[in-house]
Amino acid sequence: MVDLVAQALAGEKFAIAKLISCFESAHPDAQKDCIAIEKQLIAQNPEKALLVGLTGAPGAGKSTLIQHLVNSILAMRPQWRIAIVAVDPSSPVSGGSLLGDRTRVQFEQHEQVYFRSQASDLELGGIGRNTYRVCRLLRKIFNLVLVESVGVGQSEIEIAHLADTTLLALQPFSGDEIQFMKSGIMEVPQAFVITKCDAEDLAKRSLHQLQASLGFLQRIDSKNLPPIFQTSSWRRTGFSELAQFVLSAQPLDPAAELERENYFLRKEIRYYFGEYGLRRLEGRIVETVGKNFEERRQLLLGELRALLEA
Repeated sequence: MVDLVAQALAGEKFAIAKLISCFESAHPDAQKDCIAIEKQLIAQNPEKALLVGLTGAPGAGKSTLIQHLVNSILAMRPQWRIAIVAVDPSSPVSGGSLLGDRTRVQFEQHEQVYFRSQASDLELGGIGRNTYRVCRLLRKIFNLVLVESVGVGQSEIEIAHLADTTLLALQPFSGDEIQFMKSGIMEVPQAFVITKCDAEDLAKRSLHQLQASLGFLQRIDSKNLPPIFQTSSWRRTGFSELAQFVLSAQPLDPAAELERENYFLRKEIRYYFGEYGLRRLEGRIVETVGKNFEERRQLLLGELRALLEA
């Protein structure tokens, strides 16, 4: 594991893939390896990269947006290493996933870009069951981690719990003023991106509709509205401005980082053990603060398994 972590930190993509597989595996040996990997990464690189989430409805152009956004960021930060985690929907019939986002993306031969597809495992929030754990790993290896969610609807806001900064991609005329004013996904992003702005007059009408609607949302300060970017992959416009916004963002502070960690701990406990598990472990979640995330996760889940077996 020491050699594997060293190779991953040096940018070896095969080693990175092997580490990710450990965090996606449910095998007990792999779970033990995750603790050792996290400890080594923290010891060698205490810094954490910025984690940016991109969400939006199916067909909003998220994959194409990521392609041009990454190319623009690397034009400004040519030495940066960037990881992309693209979550694809799993079939409710077969359980499989096409993992096809990478077929739409080209990064102009940038060797420092790493792309990882991940199945949603039928999770309904827009990200996979292990997306958070994989992102924690990648934040120790890369300068920037981008997460593309499954195509979502109005109430699927899990990406906002995951990311430091969230972008919401919208197509022109993807809703009228009333549609934009509905609560849910419209309230969580730090920036909006109107994609496919190939026709300027139509794009401006969508921009004005969105601007007029944001002030009515309860969780958005009408005097300090999130920025709205307009992009066109055909005209290659808007991506530099969006890249500058992403580069100006900051990771969460330690208190918010701990709150996010506890959120995903509770989510996993609820998944495996339901509300009973949460009631039994609520106090223990607080008591384990100070340990690494993987240690806390396995300690808490192990305690519940032992309790149920007894």
